[in-house]
Amino acid sequence: MVKKITDQPITWLNTEFGIGQVNWDQPECLALGQTEMHQLFPTVALSSESSISFKNDSNNILPLDDVLWPDPLRPSRTIDTNTFLNRRLFNDGLIVLKGNTLLHESYRNGFTPNDRHVIHSCTKSMCSFLVAQAVKEGKLNPASPIQEYVTELRGISAWDGVTLEHVWDMQAGILYSEDYTDPNAHYWSYAKAAGYYPADENEAIGIRAWVTHHLTERQYTPGTAFVYNSTLTNILGMALETVYQQPLAELFESRLYKTSGAEHEAWFNTDKDGFPITEGQLNLTLMDFAKLAYPLINNGRNLSGEYVIPEAFIKSLVQPSKMQKSIYQAHVEDPIFKQGQYQKQFWMLEPESQCFTMLGIHGQFAWCDLQNQLLIVGVGSFPRQDGPLMMATLKQLWHTIRRQLI
Repeated sequence: MVKKITDQPITWLNTEFGIGQVNWDQPECLALGQTEMHQLFPTVALSSESSISFKNDSNNILPLDDVLWPDPLRPSRTIDTNTFLNRRLFNDGLIVLKGNTLLHESYRNGFTPNDRHVIHSCTKSMCSFLVAQAVKEGKLNPASPIQEYVTELRGISAWDGVTLEHVWDMQAGILYSEDYTDPNAHYWSYAKAAGYYPADENEAIGIRAWVTHHLTERQYTPGTAFVYNSTLTNILGMALETVYQQPLAELFESRLYKTSGAEHEAWFNTDKDGFPITEGQLNLTLMDFAKLAYPLINNGRNLSGEYVIPEAFIKSLVQPSKMQKSIYQAHVEDPIFKQGQYQKQFWMLEPESQCFTMLGIHGQFAWCDLQNQLLIVGVGSFPRQDGPLMMATLKQLWHTIRRQLI
């Protein structure tokens, strides 16, 4: 059983400035809110068995301080690294790895190596590791109806014909909106149910109840359109609990975190019923985030050399597909990554270059370049949840660092 570290969440993180559950994600509050989420939610801790470090060669350091970056706001001008990371990306911490060698590690905005930062939707990709393991072991079948694994969905006709793979790829076809600019989007009701914001007893119903009450209508034929839907990852978590007959937090700890070589505990925030918020509430130090992502550029092996991610799963993330590109653009056009794809809880923004990424709101990411064994990991406090400017800035970061190294 995992250790519980927060049983009764608090309302206010800082009473002097009025920062708490109601406004933790406002731009001026993010630097505090994103490192203290464990105080706002019931929270459990995941432990690691032993700490392992990346190679740290003082003669092999990436000299980012000397780089001049194209300014995302004024493309005809350049800006220095400090301005780019602080005032364009609003980055809180950055790690660059080439293979298992640490080339760069830096912290800003009050964030330190010992602080945990919520990684938001990068948590989805971590859950996908467990799904991939379950598929390899024969516990889950991508072609099987999701209702086979999640009994709560049985009897809801909108879910008829939706497979595990449809859910995994966010092509379930269920009516849902995660437009953060729309106050009437489904997301805001879900967020109150999960515990992100203050809610009355009729709203704070927990993740499982919200799914069965609100994901009840079909918008597309399953498998024909990508619709970003955070709540689908929670459904993957429910499926994992079914096939392993074990609480999801214990699965994360035993099958993923204990093998990572992490130095610190991970903190996993849950809803009121104790179900881990699998779509976005894992909290990690920057270095431990990098250790969890590292197997992606090491053929599925962790720092100890153990296989923790099926190699075939990683290869599937960089397979260009005209059909998947069409599905990706079917619902909402992506003007920055026009050739992008989304599969298995990862963004394959440049599949022809064998590059893909985990992404979370406010600038969380773990970007992989398989051809060059390059991993760039970052946490941030970008003022908006997402948007074209944030994505263009991230693209500039990834490409500029890659040019520096190859």
